[in-house]
Amino acid sequence: MSDHNLAIQHLLLDDDEAEHQFDDDERARFLAAAIIAGSEVSRQDRIDTRHPNRLYLCRPQLLPNPRINTPWQVLYNSHNDRAFITTMGVDVSTFSSLLTAMTRIGGRWTLW
Repeated sequence: MSDHNLAIQHLLLDDDEAEHQFDDDERARFLAAAIIAGSEVSRQDRIDTRHPNRLYLCRPQLLPNPRINTPWQVLYNSHNDRAFITTMGVDVSTFSSLLTAMTRIGGRWTLW
């Protein structure tokens, strides 16, 4: 039996048995922790169910400086064939050839 289940079982005991298991301070600390944990779970559930179609990033998910070390810059500078194929469907040499051809056709392209 886990500690969590054991602690809940202790809360459900009648007063005589509970006094042998927990003193008043331990009971108060446990109850406070259970209330706080329950409120956090409830808050997260409200957030998750309030707007299930939110498909945008909020400030904590954004890069601190979007001009430095973006995922694209890291991928491009790695020259890793596997990463290129996974994200773009072409290897590094093919991407470089495409980039060169597009530069000749359309002028200078900025990658980042």
